[in-house]
Amino acid sequence: MAVLLISAVLALLAPFIATFNYQARVDWQSAVNVRDEVAARNLERGALRLSLLLFELQRRVFNQKQFRDMVGSMDITQVAPYLMSVFGSKDGAEMLGDFVGVDGSLFSELAAEAGTFEVQLSAESGKLNVNCLADQGTSGDAPARRVVEVLEAIMAPTLYNPLFEEEKSDGQRYTRRDVIVAMADYIDGDNKRFDLIKLAPGSRSENYRYQELWDPYEPRNARLDSLEELQLVEGIDDDWMAAFGDFLTVYGDCRINLNFASAEQIAFVLRHAVSSADKWKTEGQEFLLKTMPLANYVVEYRAFSLFKSLKDFKEFVGKPDAYMNPLALLQGEEATATNTQNLRIPEGIDVRVSPGTRKDGTRWGGLEEVATVAPERIYRVEIVTEVGAVRKTLTAVYDMQFPRSQSTGKGAWLYYRER
Repeated sequence: MAVLLISAVLALLAPFIATFNYQARVDWQSAVNVRDEVAARNLERGALRLSLLLFELQRRVFNQKQFRDMVGSMDITQVAPYLMSVFGSKDGAEMLGDFVGVDGSLFSELAAEAGTFEVQLSAESGKLNVNCLADQGTSGDAPARRVVEVLEAIMAPTLYNPLFEEEKSDGQRYTRRDVIVAMADYIDGDNKRFDLIKLAPGSRSENYRYQELWDPYEPRNARLDSLEELQLVEGIDDDWMAAFGDFLTVYGDCRINLNFASAEQIAFVLRHAVSSADKWKTEGQEFLLKTMPLANYVVEYRAFSLFKSLKDFKEFVGKPDAYMNPLALLQGEEATATNTQNLRIPEGIDVRVSPGTRKDGTRWGGLEEVATVAPERIYRVEIVTEVGAVRKTLTAVYDMQFPRSQSTGKGAWLYYRER
């Protein structure tokens, strides 16, 4: 009887013990996750403050005329991942020490103890400013015209056909042209439907169904404050933003920075400023055979040497074979000879720096109208932090020239988001 009684008691206690044990483990893991989440948040905010040192380095060193004349044009985006790796992890500190030829242990004490983080910087002027769709002038160099042409080039590959062939959540299908028109109408300040032929407001009124949705809203009809607001535009969803969001921005002016622009934007600049003799190289099928390869070659070369002036860009695209590929210089003489034989340097295109007017009244375009090589002003900072099982991402945008209202100096955060 005693054995049976003890067995019955143990049978009754077993579920309660198992439940208590499971709940204790859940509570312990929850406490660990909360601890790691707090550590990750503090770590990413510390990395954000450290990034201010990079902006000061850009302002006080890289942007100085003496430095640019002696070393050349440089930007903090070229060295930021390596500099921040000293603080991000012990492996990164040792790697940087090996790269510069010193003992990595000198930097290891600077690295984060609990967790790791990575910092990526990108220049916003190298992206397409969709707010320029509001500048719908009638001249040939109107900012809206440039945005439309670059958007068409970005969305043109057949790889993206499924985005425009499948039904969206509202049951409708939207072509590439529909998306561009909807973007222009959402951003511009008028109520006339954007005409893709004239690249200006047409005669028809805007007729969108934003007010008919379950959660109705009015179109912006003004410049966007953040890129995420594009998802309110008809025909744009998460898939579209995942495919093209990295090419776009809402910050900066409407000129293309040749030191950070994509190949599609550089190709547009070449087509806009091309001389009469080489205009045929930017038209029809030759655009894909001659203009785009040259634009891609500019992007590859620019990773090691930025352009100091528009004249330097003109000389490079005019005679690209006169410039040695920096990758070949980092490899031995034999590798250099091999690369020179295998590397196909694209044919040059002659462009004009300044616009002008012919005797018959027609105008020709120039680099000064649509492009710049000025030092970057606005940067996007992306910080990825890992502590234990917790992974957090912080995205922020910093304007180096933004005037501070309550303190001296310049510089302010324009955008901040944690996820």
